Amino acid sequence: MLSKPEKTPLLRFRQFQTRELDEARALVARNFCGHRLERESRADRLDACQHRAGGNGLFYNYIRYGADVTIEPGELGSFYLIQVPIRGNALIRNGTSEVETGPATASVLNPDRHTRMRWKEGCEQVLLQIDKARLNSVAEALTGNSLQAPVRFDPSIDRTRPEMQRWLGLFRRAVSAVDHGGLLDPDQALSRTLVEDELIIGFLQAQPSSISPLLERPETSSLTPHVRRAREYMQAHLADPLTLSDIAAAAGTSPRNLQLGFSQLLEMTPLAYLRLLRLNYARYLLLESPPQTTIASIAGAAGFAHLGRFSAQYAARFGEGPSQTRKQRYLI
Repeated sequence: MLSKPEKTPLLRFRQFQTRELDEARALVARNFCGHRLERESRADRLDACQHRAGGNGLFYNYIRYGADVTIEPGELGSFYLIQVPIRGNALIRNGTSEVETGPATASVLNPDRHTRMRWKEGCEQVLLQIDKARLNSVAEALTGNSLQAPVRFDPSIDRTRPEMQRWLGLFRRAVSAVDHGGLLDPDQALSRTLVEDELIIGFLQAQPSSISPLLERPETSSLTPHVRRAREYMQAHLADPLTLSDIAAAAGTSPRNLQLGFSQLLEMTPLAYLRLLRLNYARYLLLESPPQTTIASIAGAAGFAHLGRFSAQYAARFGEGPSQTRKQRYLI
């Protein structure tokens, strides 16, 4: 977990240090976006500083203001911003969500939600800025689906969850590698890309978001080639009326061998796995599709020909009906 660092992170990549409010606003805006920056009290002693390194749509940052300040960038537009406090506290509002960050809580800002923040005196944060197009491209590759809308995260990051602790450890190691210069070396371009993709994938898997339904599936690292081909074929043909024979033929094996492979590796039949993928995709569509899209059309897009059967199977999996899920679409 990023906390109580022995030295200020990314020190060798200092962008600026200033005691002037207008200068701090202009210099931070140069790297992020235009914003309002105000001190809560003129008696506060401003000591603004930013360190920044990276490229290719992903940047590591350290920022402090010293004073108690209000920051209002509105919508970020083109990037996500993960903010991990290493000292002090902040109050973050992104869309309708309000998060108080500190030792147990960090935040992520969605680019299409209005943002307003108050960094309390002494607050220091390490930030990961990720280009929106890059993150959504990685999300599509990870889920195997074309996304209806940009990924939207729950702005509150619970730093105590085991999944997030693992991600924070990865982030800490990446910041350290940048700090020591190796990760940004031109000769390390491949390693750098792999680390960046691992950071994005890890965060998508660890932090609740609008694509979480698409990631709720059994996973194992030891899939046989025909099981892997079958999964990929199912994912690409969710709306088609697939049979076990269709899937086995696409995977290059017999229906019996495919049944055995899925039973041994994923503990379910191929058709049960297909139903799981379809239900997860339907949940995603219910949360993300425009309000005029009917539940019947969503069921059809997810491969369910019978609306009543779809509703029953959906309720059995998620504990609520499709119409109840539909009402949650603006909560994130």
